[in-house]
Amino acid sequence: MGRDDDVGDSVFSWDYDMFVDGSEARRFGVHEYVDAEAVFTGVFGDLRRRRIIP
Repeated sequence: MGRDDDVGDSVFSWDYDMFVDGSEARRFGVHEYVDAEAVFTGVFGDLRRRRIIP
């Protein structure tokens, strides 16, 4: 077994950015998507209403 922070080290130590193109998925019929900004806004709004974050 490795250290507890091995996963964090591997995730946050990338030295490159990843860009993803969804056009191939759309060509195969996947036309729905999740609006990431709306999801984060909703999550943080909920956390504020519950007074977990300011």
